Amino acid sequence: MTRTKTSVITAPGMRHLLLLVFFCLSGFALLLPVSPQWAVHGGADEFGAGLVTATLMATTVLAQLLVKTALRRLGWPRTLALGALLLGLPAPVQAFSDSLWAILLTTTLRGLGFGIITVCGSTAAAILAPPGRQGAAIGLYGLALALPQMVLTPAAPALVATLTLPVIIACGALPVLALPFTRGLGRAVDARTMTPSPEQAAAAAPTATVLRRSLLPLATLLSVTSAGGAVLTFTPQFAGRPALAVTALFLFTATAAGARWVCGVLADRFAPRPLTCILLITACAGLALIAVSVRSDQHPLAGLPTGLVLLGAAYGGLQSITLVQALADAGAENRQTTSVAWNIGYDSGTGLGSLLLGLAAQVTTFSTGFTALSAAMALAAAVVVTAGNRPCNKPTAPTPDPADSADRDRHQSLSGQ
Repeated sequence: MTRTKTSVITAPGMRHLLLLVFFCLSGFALLLPVSPQWAVHGGADEFGAGLVTATLMATTVLAQLLVKTALRRLGWPRTLALGALLLGLPAPVQAFSDSLWAILLTTTLRGLGFGIITVCGSTAAAILAPPGRQGAAIGLYGLALALPQMVLTPAAPALVATLTLPVIIACGALPVLALPFTRGLGRAVDARTMTPSPEQAAAAAPTATVLRRSLLPLATLLSVTSAGGAVLTFTPQFAGRPALAVTALFLFTATAAGARWVCGVLADRFAPRPLTCILLITACAGLALIAVSVRSDQHPLAGLPTGLVLLGAAYGGLQSITLVQALADAGAENRQTTSVAWNIGYDSGTGLGSLLLGLAAQVTTFSTGFTALSAAMALAAAVVVTAGNRPCNKPTAPTPDPADSADRDRHQSLSGQ
């Protein structure tokens, strides 16, 4: 009973983590819709604009695959500092040219930094969580990630209209301000992981085993982040007016931010599968409304805000739920591998969604693309329901950390597997 009263935000290292991801994600969120717009300004078409986000996510995934090696060779403080610098420093360089190739080059470097920060951040949130509060810690971490998106991504089109694209892009150097927090966060994580026992090292499973255990939450994450990436990349294009784009992006990101925190807390108390099904159906309905709203050549209809709120709730909530479920299914001894896999699923989905919607808009219409995404959400919900009738591959080795073991066992029993 006392475990549920443990404060998450006062856990050692947690404040450093929240501040670091806040500054890093501020630069990321600001440029997410602006860099594709900068490419269009330089003459790129819709596919070229989608390629910018796809490149960002592809290099993010590449970096995520190398984070374990970087942590082993450089340690936590230096790896975190490298991620912040790679994410922030290329932004002012990007402001000097709107050539698609120049944008893709600087975006590649930024993606490497983002990959480092995302894997380190989600891993640190799981490690630093107080006993029995892993869901709440992940929800709070998700809120720190989402708040910059909630404010800066919707504001980006208005800021561009007020100032100039190069000035806004140069502000993408904000992640450099996270450097003072890398040392404290690295030390806090090292203090929790400094002396792993032989049993813990032996319990670590191969990557293929971890992926098999957490396949369902990772596939769910891929589907919903594809829809989210499409919205975040192309809202300035299909919304038409800057004011409407600001409103639409704010509704989407604000709902997602709140849902990440709320669903993180709920994940400590309820079974993940029913929550997942509800949110996937919500995403399906939201995407269908968006598809109808952007169908005409005129300004989007009133259904667009409702659709974005529904999609935002699913987009944010499923991020927390799938991470908690993946960590529980894979076991605490596999946290780092699970974090890498989860982040790859998140960023692959974001890049894939933006690329496919850009291609759909060029070949047919935005409405067709959103209709296809809505159908994909319905299919994902059906898969989750069907998978509930099959047993899950549970970890066979005991976890040395009693608190983490209790959390995992409770989640597995709640899942009814």
